[in-house]
Amino acid sequence: MTSILPPIHTSIPNFSSNVRVDILKKINSHPKFNKQTHFINGRWENQYLDPYSVPEVKEIFLSASIVAKNLINTPVLVPHQGLGLSFDEYWFNITNSGESTGWHDHKMNAVISGVYYLDVPENSGDIQFRIRDNDGWKDWFVKSETGSMILFDAKLEHAVSENKSECPRVSLAFNLYTLPLDIQNESNDYSSQNFY
Repeated sequence: MTSILPPIHTSIPNFSSNVRVDILKKINSHPKFNKQTHFINGRWENQYLDPYSVPEVKEIFLSASIVAKNLINTPVLVPHQGLGLSFDEYWFNITNSGESTGWHDHKMNAVISGVYYLDVPENSGDIQFRIRDNDGWKDWFVKSETGSMILFDAKLEHAVSENKSECPRVSLAFNLYTLPLDIQNESNDYSSQNFY
């Protein structure tokens, strides 16, 4: 079995709830996401806004990069247009009542993936993880909470359980890469080609 880092549940120091609310307002008032990918089970799994539309996300990426660097002892970053690149390695997930996200992992060259929870109503779903072991699968979940961040190995398969609340669940997901960047520019290819 390949060695996989366990998920880390953390928070972002000095990141106020007002900033989180500002991001939510920008998402809700934006007339159209720049791009949408992974239309699965009747909804867009990934929805993209550039960092000029929501500059507050850069503070989340900085915090994630610091925590991830301490985990793997190597500098990392979340690629995005604000760094002069032509693509963004982050996206928003808006999961309405009754929706869920199937099992998948992330891009092959990413080392760490993360999710920051912008708005997680009660009973709106938790992030689940699984790894293969000798007897099949070992799976577990980590509680998803508004204002918290979870970082995990990009090879670790994960899913999100059904939103059983009446309100949308909103999160920001991203991939972190080591330097120099080894990434397929503007590619949506993930190492798992399907969501299960």
